[in-house]
Amino acid sequence: MNYKHIIFDLDGTLLDTIPDLLYNLNTTFSELGLPGKFSTAEMATFLGSGKDEQIRRALNARRLSHEKYFAKVNALLSVYYAKNTNTYTEIFPGIKETLAELKARGVKLYVATNKPDHVAKDVVRHYFGDNVFIKVRGDKGDGIIKPNPKFLNAIIKNINDPLETIMFVGDSYVDYMSAKNAGVKCAIVPHGYDQKVLSIKDKGVIFLKKVTDIISLDIN
Repeated sequence: MNYKHIIFDLDGTLLDTIPDLLYNLNTTFSELGLPGKFSTAEMATFLGSGKDEQIRRALNARRLSHEKYFAKVNALLSVYYAKNTNTYTEIFPGIKETLAELKARGVKLYVATNKPDHVAKDVVRHYFGDNVFIKVRGDKGDGIIKPNPKFLNAIIKNINDPLETIMFVGDSYVDYMSAKNAGVKCAIVPHGYDQKVLSIKDKGVIFLKKVTDIISLDIN
């Protein structure tokens, strides 16, 4: 079956955002006088389920009370989330070439991320401009985030082609479940943050050896 539409995750798939996310989190904890100094490896385990869950996992890692600190951390981290998105972030190797080739072949491209919606749109615009992706969908604060099937369906419902023509490309178990829950094919990039996803025993999942392999899949 030909893939006519490809939806991409953002953090860990298109962009290496951990350096900025780590700076934001560590700075937030430091300014609040909380024990932070999280490592890159720790940060990778906090991602994938949205900002609120990132905060909860960080608090758990330092055995800090959610009731006492969540609201404070959330308020300050939200400020950094909005203003510091491209200081250290970089596009993963091979992504620009892959997107350009897919677009040249007429494949429709989209982004679905648990990053806050307004931040996601700003980040995508900064790194990729306005003409690569048809739609960018982020967390709108309505409680609907990946892997809830309603999240990807917000994009899929506007696609007038069979589900078999749609692929979701991500880097995590959450991304795998998002695709599965929405009834579309899933491909996992090799450079992602969630190494546990590599242990999935599902013959329907495509594990890419390099991101440019997307181009050689059965597309148009």
